[in-house]
Amino acid sequence: MRLTRRDALRAVGAGTLAGLAGCLGGDDEGSTGEGRADWPHPNFSPEGTSYNPRAVGPSSKPSEAWGVDVGGLALGRPTVYEDTVYYATSKRLRAFAVDDGTERWSVDVESRSAFRSPVTIDADLVYIGQTGERTGVLAFTHDGEEAWHAPTESSVRASIVRANPDDDHVYAADTDGYVFRIRASDGAVEWKTRVFGPAIRLASRWDEVVVGTEAGEVVALLDGGPGHQPTGMWRTKLPGMIQSLATTRGGDVVAGAFGAGVARLRGAARAGRIGWHREASSPHRSVVVGPDNVFSTDGSGIHAYDVDDGSPSWKADGDFFAPPAGAGDTIFVSDTSDDGGVVAYDRAGGVGVGDARLGNHRWKYSLEGGATTGPTPAHDSLFVVESGPEDGSARLVALRRE
Repeated sequence: MRLTRRDALRAVGAGTLAGLAGCLGGDDEGSTGEGRADWPHPNFSPEGTSYNPRAVGPSSKPSEAWGVDVGGLALGRPTVYEDTVYYATSKRLRAFAVDDGTERWSVDVESRSAFRSPVTIDADLVYIGQTGERTGVLAFTHDGEEAWHAPTESSVRASIVRANPDDDHVYAADTDGYVFRIRASDGAVEWKTRVFGPAIRLASRWDEVVVGTEAGEVVALLDGGPGHQPTGMWRTKLPGMIQSLATTRGGDVVAGAFGAGVARLRGAARAGRIGWHREASSPHRSVVVGPDNVFSTDGSGIHAYDVDDGSPSWKADGDFFAPPAGAGDTIFVSDTSDDGGVVAYDRAGGVGVGDARLGNHRWKYSLEGGATTGPTPAHDSLFVVESGPEDGSARLVALRRE
């Protein structure tokens, strides 16, 4: 009889790990993000790692390919699917051509309503959370036509997650603490369950759903399929609101909490126990989980920690108040200071010991007024929102290697 991953995880939860050794594997089958040229989830993939193993984006100092006035406060970094860049504020969702920034379509939110989540895209639809007259998840076609609306109990702030392109569902979470499995083809809610406190971060790997709450809890759920309530696998409390959430190949979770640093939580039979915890850096919205290090940005700079044991690898100073992104051997960060912009670092930290490093800084591109979102490396470009001059409008900018 073939043992499925769901069967294996249930058995692990029942304490039969020894009999399942080798069944869970370490490959990335089932991931929608591995090695893409684009960036379809706000944190690249459903796992939320903000890391693309493929070397996309400019490796040497770029120049501006195009810039478009967008105005408003971005709900998250730009997302990219194939030849289109998506950008959302609380009042407007817009789609632009990757090549030249031509606006393809836009959708304005209805009165007394607002968009709330960053944008997620798959092969069929564009997903965003909304609050107000039609609170829930809205799905649009790639031409900007509304496909469906899935009602939720309250505002959806967490990124919507398309866990697997071969399965017809997405996950969403709202600020009343409800987590939803929604059929992607028509928006039907297939199940909902509740965690403690507003759910503000969401990630998924295979049929595991991981939820981060405003109350500082990380909750791991096992999806039982359509019409079957998920099973609670474990829950762990961290001393601060969950700011970032990502899953790893082995089923562990990397979580960042406001004012409380970054922790690796062990999955499977270890039931959310803290593997390591580093309090030096409180991440902004997401972390990068690469093959060797976890990268976290805060107002003091970027911090790299060994992914296995959490020991400090390297750091660099800067006003980095936006989430980082990784692609191949490069880590990109946004400098939000008035004379800031985008900075690229060698993922390995260059050569040296501790803070004494050579070759870790690759390039910096200055933006007027600094950057307001985390960077998005996709194709041969890097997309970021520039705050612009003091009396001007924010701009969505494409930086491209020459």
